Amino acid sequence: MQKDRRILLITGTSSGLGKDLSKYFLRKNYIVLGCSRGKSKISSKFYKHRVLNLNDETEVKKWVNDVYVKYKKIDYLINNAALIPASFPSILNDKDLITRVFETNVISQISIINEIAIKMVKKKFGRIINLSSMSVGLLEEGTSLYSSSKNSLDTYSKILSKELAKVNITCNTIAPSMYNTKSFRALGETVINSSKKKLQIQRELKLEEITNVIEFLFKKESGVITGQTIYLGLTV
Repeated sequence: MQKDRRILLITGTSSGLGKDLSKYFLRKNYIVLGCSRGKSKISSKFYKHRVLNLNDETEVKKWVNDVYVKYKKIDYLINNAALIPASFPSILNDKDLITRVFETNVISQISIINEIAIKMVKKKFGRIINLSSMSVGLLEEGTSLYSSSKNSLDTYSKILSKELAKVNITCNTIAPSMYNTKSFRALGETVINSSKKKLQIQRELKLEEITNVIEFLFKKESGVITGQTIYLGLTV
């Protein structure tokens, strides 16, 4: 029955890993609530999509409130939405690009976390997972903008985990290495091959290798694990 299903919000679900995660958790009998700038092609009565600009606080607040009114709870959040620059310049002089990357990868993520955390506090349970990137650990030349934006969210997650621990809400970060998405392939062979040589697991990750970690962190028994950044495929 619908009332017995767990409620999972995922950002950035129109394509890539967000889309794959949505389809996976639908198969696991979750109600999945997704959002992205574009429309979603996922078809399921247990999937609800909102075309949403995460940088618009008013839109975010309304979406989260609508979800809470309908379902009375929000169990889990996976923050997946991100802006990956089409190129990775070593010297940054594009202020517009800097602003857009940090607005999407940091400010908008914090905004939706805050709105959902407020709802989770009422139920004294919640699991927040932010998806980061191997680039934070690899410190590749030319990725300073993207990596620093992801690292900022990592730091925020660690501190937030301390603030929410007393009310049984955990906040962790998962940083996958290589996963086959359009944005990953767009990096080009030179960047991909350079990164691959530095990985301990020198292959693309399977979806289940990511979802296994997510599902473990979702468990009530995993409430003692919080404020962690878990790298998949590499040692940092």
